[in-house]
Amino acid sequence: MGDGFVTTKEVMRRAKENKVVYIGRIKKNWITEIFGRKFRIEDLFENEKLCKRTVEGKEFFLASKVVNIPEVGRVKIVKCIMEDKKDPYYLVCTDWKKKPENIIKEYLKRFWIEEKHRRDKSILKLEGNYLRSERSNNGFILLMALLGNCIEYLSHKMGITFYDVVGMCSAELIRHLFT
Repeated sequence: MGDGFVTTKEVMRRAKENKVVYIGRIKKNWITEIFGRKFRIEDLFENEKLCKRTVEGKEFFLASKVVNIPEVGRVKIVKCIMEDKKDPYYLVCTDWKKKPENIIKEYLKRFWIEEKHRRDKSILKLEGNYLRSERSNNGFILLMALLGNCIEYLSHKMGITFYDVVGMCSAELIRHLFT
């Protein structure tokens, strides 16, 4: 799952190659194709009637289309407007068969993922280390995901908390460095 600065054609292409379902927010000026004609995402939904749906207790007005994004392939684009908002946002999903409501439901989990990243950065004393380029941000996110998943796995396998695993790993690293 990713935000607008993380969602790139390369990320989506690699996700599809590795059979990983990727859901991310995209910018309204992205170019897509339908039957060989190119459209900006925003123009794709210009005259589209929006349906009202409730997802996770929140009301949305939405529409969706299956399109081809050059260099990525077939994806589903969902236009969403939250009930209390005026401006739409657009989500892309590499699983073009997934229902729009399920795409939104998955994307709403992003808040908890962001909370996990804040926790991880705090534990690892990485607050304030914001990288400046898209490439370094992608690398940082992949490193954090790998590290976080490794710690979560150890936590589950050992039956202890995330924080205890970090403490044990830190103690073990310090022991090896100074002995």
